Amino acid sequence: MITFGKTKIMNPFLIKGYKNPQYFCNRIEESSNLIAAIRNNQDITLHGYRRLGKSALINHVFRKLEKEFVCIYTDIWGTSNIEDFTRELANGIIKSKVFSKQKFSAKMATFLKSIGASFSIGVDGLPSIDLIYTDRKHVFSNLEEIYNFLNQINKPIVLAIDEFQEIKKYDNQSPFEGKLRSLSQQSHNIVFIYSGSEHHLLNEIFTKYNMPFYQSTRMVSIDKIDKKAYFDFILKHFRKANIDVSHEIIEYILSISHLHTYYVQAIANFLYGLETPPKSIKEFELLYRDFIFEKSVFYSELPELITKQQFSVLKAIAKSGTVSNPNSAEFQQASKIKGPSSMHRAINSLLDKQLILKDNDVIRLYDVFLEHYLKYI
Repeated sequence: MITFGKTKIMNPFLIKGYKNPQYFCNRIEESSNLIAAIRNNQDITLHGYRRLGKSALINHVFRKLEKEFVCIYTDIWGTSNIEDFTRELANGIIKSKVFSKQKFSAKMATFLKSIGASFSIGVDGLPSIDLIYTDRKHVFSNLEEIYNFLNQINKPIVLAIDEFQEIKKYDNQSPFEGKLRSLSQQSHNIVFIYSGSEHHLLNEIFTKYNMPFYQSTRMVSIDKIDKKAYFDFILKHFRKANIDVSHEIIEYILSISHLHTYYVQAIANFLYGLETPPKSIKEFELLYRDFIFEKSVFYSELPELITKQQFSVLKAIAKSGTVSNPNSAEFQQASKIKGPSSMHRAINSLLDKQLILKDNDVIRLYDVFLEHYLKYI
């Protein structure tokens, strides 16, 4: 928060949550495509790698549709079984506007009773529920109760389930996928958005012909925000706050962040919060270096968690920024790895661990801050 006289201006570069369209950059075409699909009752699979802005896009679309639909968002990241999934889905419902008119009325009490849930207010002040199962057979019946409840609401619903690929990691996930598909087919009042960040797992769910969800949704991918649109968005907010930042520094931020949405936002947020903005890229680098080293607590133990070869390759990629041919003589020398088979194993392992990603025709680190940290150490 920056203060001008008695006026406080919020840092416009949000790094969590969604505020309103003023703080949301571009995604005009993606928003229009999602809205058109929803209005035409088409279920959607939304894919984009982590921290590219899928959740913000969903919430942006929800803001535009809130007068037409009941919009429900649930994030199943970190869930490990069907019980967790059901709990998060029920929590998403009670945190939505399903009960906004009735508040904690008999209607909510009936819903909670039907799924055997206990209700409480969390430390964040938001309502939450817990489900206790004495028999796993009850999980499917609770899911049926939840879907039946939603289908009885006299307004169409958009239900977004974020990080949907997590269901592939559950025990007994095959019958669970079949159950979810069956429930979705019976839910004529609900449009589903299945959002996820692990493309190979989403492909297993939606594009394998012998799987329950095969070709059941419209597949939508999101990519990076257009560079010029992001440049104009950043410049607009700095000018609005009368903060003098050069075009070169904004261009530099967009370059070093690989246009990866979260990292663009985080670096712009850092720059916006400085008492005195830097006058040159060199000045910015000195300040930014300190910002990156604050994060060493997250990265210092990484060499102990992966093999020496993997760390050597990771650091070499970080030093390069992007790598188009890891088997080139130049990169093999930089990473101290000899032979294409050793390089292949290291690259595949780092991809599996989601430490690196394939970004169009190049390989780079998934975590842009880790890339910058490894460049500095």
